Amino acid sequence: MIAWEELSELTKTRRSIRRFEDKPVPEDLLLKALELATWAPNGGNQQPWRFLIVSDKDLIRKMADAVKAKTELMASWPEAKQFEETVARWRKSSDFFRGAPVCIVVLMGKYSSIADQILQARGEKDPVAREIRSSRETGKSSLQSVAAAVSYLCLFLHYLGLGTTWMSGPVQAKGEIEQLLDVSPEWDFVDLIPVGYPAGESRTPPRKPIEEAVQFFR
Repeated sequence: MIAWEELSELTKTRRSIRRFEDKPVPEDLLLKALELATWAPNGGNQQPWRFLIVSDKDLIRKMADAVKAKTELMASWPEAKQFEETVARWRKSSDFFRGAPVCIVVLMGKYSSIADQILQARGEKDPVAREIRSSRETGKSSLQSVAAAVSYLCLFLHYLGLGTTWMSGPVQAKGEIEQLLDVSPEWDFVDLIPVGYPAGESRTPPRKPIEEAVQFFR
């Protein structure tokens, strides 16, 4: 069993990396981390995930262009004017993953639990059923399962000396990216993880005191 101090050090030194060396990432390292990531907890052991490893530079460029186009579209809307400074930074950074040697595109499958199936059969007429369905959608089992696997993956890649960051922003170009990668309808693109050897040091942001995140009911 790994020592607590070693696990703590590994966890606390993981950072979101956005600049990468121009150096290929060995596929065996990616597969090693992904294999362990698939041991993450997941609803009903359905393992509702799939990982597309993209190292084709032209394909990464096309995905980044699609994300950039959606960023520019939203930035052009009058509603964006009130967030001018933040939008200016966003326009510069939303497609930074074009510089990554590898991008892992994370797909989520359609998992329907017994509760989901009962609610589906109940239909829209019952207001209580609608409320329950809405509540369950907030904590969607398949998305929680994928998130657990992504958390594991980022940590294991860090252990192997690779830098990552967890990106949900590219989902703004979900349709375009799914088309580029020929994703079948039973899967949804939900995350993109650029991977590479870190270029330079990344700052260590503080964490809130644990007292602000925890409440006991004794």
